[in-house]
Amino acid sequence: MTINHLLFIVILVFAVLWFGLLVEEKMRYVGVGQPQDRSSHVGARWRGVLVYVFGQKRLFKDRYSGPMHFFIFWGFIILSIGTLTFLIKGVFPGFVSFGGPWAVAINTLSDIMGVLVLIALAMAAYKRYVMRPKRLVRNVDAALVLALIAIVVLSDMAIESFTLAVHPHAPYAPIGTPLGHWLRTFGPQVDHTGLLISDWVKLVSLLGFLVYLPYSKHFHLAIAPFNIYHRNLDPLGHLPALNFEDETVESYGVGQVTDMTWADLLDAYACVQCGRCTQECPANATGKTLSPKEIMVDLRHQLERVGPVLLKEPQARSSAEQALLEIPMAGGVTASDDLWACTTCGACVEACPVFNEHVVKIVGMRRHLVLTQGEIPQAAQNHFKNVENTGNPWGLGLDARQKFAEDMGIKDVSRGDHPEVLYWMGCAATYDDRARKVAESTVRLMKEAGIDVGVLGALEKCTGDSARRMGNEYLFQSLAQENVDTLNQAGVNTIVTTCPHCFNTLKNEYGDFGGSYKVVHHAEFLSQLVQSGQLTPDKENPVTLTYHDSCYLGRYNGIFDAPREVLQAVPGIHLVEMEKSREKSFCCGAGGGRMWMEEKVGQRINQNRTQQAIATGATTVATACPFCLTMMRDGVQSLGEDEHIVVKDFAEILADSVLPMASSQQS
Repeated sequence: MTINHLLFIVILVFAVLWFGLLVEEKMRYVGVGQPQDRSSHVGARWRGVLVYVFGQKRLFKDRYSGPMHFFIFWGFIILSIGTLTFLIKGVFPGFVSFGGPWAVAINTLSDIMGVLVLIALAMAAYKRYVMRPKRLVRNVDAALVLALIAIVVLSDMAIESFTLAVHPHAPYAPIGTPLGHWLRTFGPQVDHTGLLISDWVKLVSLLGFLVYLPYSKHFHLAIAPFNIYHRNLDPLGHLPALNFEDETVESYGVGQVTDMTWADLLDAYACVQCGRCTQECPANATGKTLSPKEIMVDLRHQLERVGPVLLKEPQARSSAEQALLEIPMAGGVTASDDLWACTTCGACVEACPVFNEHVVKIVGMRRHLVLTQGEIPQAAQNHFKNVENTGNPWGLGLDARQKFAEDMGIKDVSRGDHPEVLYWMGCAATYDDRARKVAESTVRLMKEAGIDVGVLGALEKCTGDSARRMGNEYLFQSLAQENVDTLNQAGVNTIVTTCPHCFNTLKNEYGDFGGSYKVVHHAEFLSQLVQSGQLTPDKENPVTLTYHDSCYLGRYNGIFDAPREVLQAVPGIHLVEMEKSREKSFCCGAGGGRMWMEEKVGQRINQNRTQQAIATGATTVATACPFCLTMMRDGVQSLGEDEHIVVKDFAEILADSVLPMASSQQS
């Protein structure tokens, strides 16, 4: 055994052990999180790995970064064959690798992928240091990783070329063969020395990259595949419930990293720090300090600060270490103002290539502020008080829904009726005059189609969506259980609602409390009636119109086409799309309880979204959500465009065409 051979083995073993110990340490930190089962639906999980890891699907939303990351990823996969051979030969010098056609094929593929990786690395460097997008940080870490990857690839090409210079009859390689022929002119001594240097450069750069990886944000290269496999398969609109039956619990929500699940903590290490989440965040885009990326980065830093302390026995912790554990996540690690700025629109989650769950963590910290610390903005307190006292955010009586049933001539469950289809009015349609017109149009259309429809009347209360997402989980669960009991006693099977927030809560969250129903948003319901011929829009409406996707209808529940199909069925309508639409739609600013809270920092989110609508040249903005309707109308008015642009729910536009004598009034 030569000194070079022995040194090779020692360095390899040392680096692998070092890497393994670092990974083991970080996984022990992840293990301090609460247990959570992420083992079900194995088939779906592996399909996700194929599509999102090997196919890099989410990254291809960016036409520049998608191919760049794809070639770097697959380049590493292909080049790993040569790397594995390199390491085996370093340990077992007599090892003979593939020969003949197989070797030529592998060499050809490796050379092609090596060139593509270098091109992709140049693209990455150009984007980060020349294009300089705001979301990408320019630091030593990023430059070092790009350089190490480039050195590994170039040294691999050098090894191939010097090998073919020393052994001219070795299998053909598109790059190595001509370069080897040229290098042979320098003589055997130069070629042997070049091969030796190339071997050591590759070994040091490769193992240096391996050891450096756990210290770098690029640790996500190792963790992301596991994070994607263990991703949350529940609907985006489903939040985990708190257990208020456990009397031993003294703190609710996310106060410390130990209050999160292990999957939440794994998110912190899987985070790419690419900034896509922050780039898509409507709060950040309008001047607020909220950055979903920084929430993940701060979580990782806090986990690494407290992880070593948490792994110690309590009696072995110093006073300084104990004080470190007492720093709260909510208001300490992450500023309270940032938590309250979130609209829970889910754009950050949709944008994340590794399926991190920012919203769950933000709501978890809000829960701690509300239920444990008692730090609640005044507007949120007013909302909670009204809902607790009267069952709705407006603080008004419950008889308004009975009056609606009387005016519309439909059934009322609170008076003993039993409709086939229950129309869940929601608080907005009950107490907001403008939203009520949408409810009227929807019910008229249902009656026109011969639907036996009714409402709960005085039995209906707020679903609790805003209360839950503002952190008052106790209030939400009280409302949810009461509503579920009411619906179950009424024998309700099919529920139609115009509010995406009610729709999401009834469909995706009430199941945890014993409520399982067929819940249909009025966009899907009316679209089906139009497609079946039960409703026929025949009055022409020659307008240029743009449609605003509600976050809770579109991104949360995948309903994009139904409202567009209804609108396009109306003769004369010319539909134009905003730049940010469908999955990438920009929030109106009302979600996550922000409907009830004023924006005091930066531009108002609804004004930003309204400007996007104005840019299309449309004279009508269509919505499918009472919150969006309110926010877009306010945006139009605050920008002085109310004489040029009309904001209407798509159901009103359909009613204008189907029921011209009973058309709804313009906003």
